[in-house]
Amino acid sequence: LYWLYKITSVMERLIVFATFAVALTAGLYGGGDDVIELTGANFHKDVVMSDDLWLVEFYAPWCGHCKSLAPEWKKAAKALKGVVKIAAVDADQHGELGGQFGVKGFPTIKVFGADKFKPTDYQGGRTANAIVDAALAQVKAIVNQR
Repeated sequence: LYWLYKITSVMERLIVFATFAVALTAGLYGGGDDVIELTGANFHKDVVMSDDLWLVEFYAPWCGHCKSLAPEWKKAAKALKGVVKIAAVDADQHGELGGQFGVKGFPTIKVFGADKFKPTDYQGGRTANAIVDAALAQVKAIVNQR
C-alpha cells in the first residue's frame, strides 16, 4: 500500500504541475469578459474593415504589467460595450501583428480610429476610468470631424 501512496502522491503532483503550466500559458482574456480576442485570422476583417473605434492591447501572457492591466482592461471593455471596441492580441501567439504595428514592448495599446492603417499609440492612464475617458474623447473627436 505504501507504493500506491507514493504513486498517487507523484501523480497528484504531476496533475497540479500540469494544471499550473496550462494556467501560465493561457491568455489573459476570454470566456466571460467583454474583451475581443484578435488573431492574425480575424484582425483585418474585424478591425481594419470596421467603421468602429478600436482600442487594441498587444500583450504577452507572462508580462507582469500586462497581468496588472488585464482587470482594468476588462472593466473598460464592459463599460464601453456597444460604443468602442476593446480588444487584445496575444503577441506571443500572433507576433506578426505586433511587428506590423511597431509594437516593441508590452503592454502596448494602439488606437485604431478613422485611419485603420495608421493607429496611434495610447499614452494615457492604465485604469478603467482613464481608458474609458480617453476612448470617449476619441469618439467625440471622430464625431466632430464628420
